[in-house]
Amino acid sequence: MNKNGGSDGRVHCRYRDDGHGPQEHEANSVAWWREAAACALDPVYRMALLRRFSFLGLGLGTLGCSELVWLSSAHGDQDLGTTQQSEAEDEGEFPRPWYFPGAVETDVRGSDRWTALMPQLAARLAPAHDLLLPFYRPTLFQTLMVEQGSDLRGVITPINWPDMCRAYSRGHSLLSLFARRGLPLDAAIIIDAPGPEAVAAGAALAEWFEPVFIFDNWPHARGVVPSHLTLAATLYFAPLLVDLKSTRPVPRPPVFILDSNRLAAYIDAPGAFDNRYMVELPDAQAFERLGIRHLFYLTGRARETELDDLNGDFVTLANSGIDIRLLALDDFRRADGEQACGAEGDQPFLFGGDEETDQQFWNWYAPLSPPISGSSPIPPPPWMWPRTHYRPTGRPTFVGRPPPVPGGRTGPGSAQGAPHPPWGPFAPHYGGSGGGRSGSLGRSHASSGS
Repeated sequence: MNKNGGSDGRVHCRYRDDGHGPQEHEANSVAWWREAAACALDPVYRMALLRRFSFLGLGLGTLGCSELVWLSSAHGDQDLGTTQQSEAEDEGEFPRPWYFPGAVETDVRGSDRWTALMPQLAARLAPAHDLLLPFYRPTLFQTLMVEQGSDLRGVITPINWPDMCRAYSRGHSLLSLFARRGLPLDAAIIIDAPGPEAVAAGAALAEWFEPVFIFDNWPHARGVVPSHLTLAATLYFAPLLVDLKSTRPVPRPPVFILDSNRLAAYIDAPGAFDNRYMVELPDAQAFERLGIRHLFYLTGRARETELDDLNGDFVTLANSGIDIRLLALDDFRRADGEQACGAEGDQPFLFGGDEETDQQFWNWYAPLSPPISGSSPIPPPPWMWPRTHYRPTGRPTFVGRPPPVPGGRTGPGSAQGAPHPPWGPFAPHYGGSGGGRSGSLGRSHASSGS
């Protein structure tokens, strides 16, 4: 994985690397506004944009129509993204420039292939396996299609920051653990991490697993969910993802790639645009058709439960016999404690941070299987215990659905199989006093029925 970019300490749109990617997105960050405004006046930055416009102008004519038109009707309801798109286009107050921390000019291949892939992203990153297509949600990618006319397409650039580099390396470490027992055909992975990190980990796992992106919202410069950064991270890895897709046999088990920021805390402030959304996973029958019996739920930061919008689905899947396990990217650490990434000779990230815990992975995550040769089972350390002993448990959540009844099944007419209802007190969402319109999520789900 190439590491590009750096920092010279100035206000700088193209390169900013403070050692970490953004951990939170504040909808009304004064610092963000001032820095982005300064970037917009930077002649170097503006000239770079003009060069990119020139390249796109020469290259778009060579794209086939089949690569530019996505048949969304074949891949699920896109009402939420459409609603958010129309509201984003209508809003004229509180303008803010797009901002891309960790911006780089080249992609993971060290090339500019990302510019040609940009308008084709939704089609080129679609799953190759037909049975996975119904679960693909490319709403975010569709914003870069030519016919959308998005202003974002003119300014977006790939991003790459240290948290993405670490996520990519940790994804490779997880892949090596699967390879230790023989890469599986009956196990799928669900990555639920901040968008750029989820994309990075998914790119590493795409050597064996087939990526299924579930990015079902519209980006906005003032969005509660900073999904434009997820889009920029996808552009960085796009050539690698496309190349792996062309060589990966079909079928392969899926890795579902989710942005955990989709449920970001809503900031009731003037100008905040609510582009949050919820995710629904394949049901047990769909997983059975795919031959999947095991799910590994991979979060970014260490946590003890799944996110609220997945609780009902997880409990129902577990009741149907799907084995669900929880682990985190942060569970993969270096033995020396060093967190830097991208240098030659870096030590690998190990599960639990040392060789002993790394050897115990399958003893803890597949207890019914024979122990790994040469490793005697030992208890997990206390900080990993909640994840190694995780089982989905129904709980009240803010999405408004009661926990599924033990042994219950989803299906037409069942409470579990119904669309997600509105977010209760969060729907509809509006900006603060006198603010612009916000809150498409609540209205979209309200209109779909509950």
